[in-house]
Amino acid sequence: MIHLAAQAGVRYSLINPHAYVQSNLAGFVNILEGCRHHGVRHLVYASSSSVYGGNTRLPFSEHDAVDHPVSLYAATKKSNELMAHTYSHLFGLPTTGLRFFTVYGPWGRPDMALFLFAKAILENRPINVFNHGDMMRDFTYVDDIVEGVLRVLDRPAEANPDTILVRRIRQPAMSHIAYSISATTSPFG
Repeated sequence: MIHLAAQAGVRYSLINPHAYVQSNLAGFVNILEGCRHHGVRHLVYASSSSVYGGNTRLPFSEHDAVDHPVSLYAATKKSNELMAHTYSHLFGLPTTGLRFFTVYGPWGRPDMALFLFAKAILENRPINVFNHGDMMRDFTYVDDIVEGVLRVLDRPAEANPDTILVRRIRQPAMSHIAYSISATTSPFG
């Protein structure tokens, strides 16, 4: 099963936190329960690069601590990862969380900086610069996201009593993995 739905956006989570709790937490538990009770062999779901929070070490790594989210949106996506890990542990449901980095492409969200900047340029208006211009982002084209999701779908993590070999990194046995997918980081080599 592929689950990419969520209430997205960091800024809106400050205005309407209940939408994030309902969609990203209650909605995700419903997905996990559906998978559990209907014999789903692998759940691939969207997490977010927002889980890296205030991390300053670059580039980000799937092994970085993500215990300090800086928005409610990030906290809900980190919670999804924890819930998926728990369902993997308790019920043997293989899950893979993909931490997407600012996905763009046709039909993108109009509230994203990329689209706001383009619209302002086309309308010959000044660009609103966020965070005093002190920000860098990775952007990932939607077609690359689709390719990554499809590649991961047929390759769930496998639980075994010893270890799992993932990208030549030894990890404790589990059947939950989180990957970062961005223009600069890919779990596919």
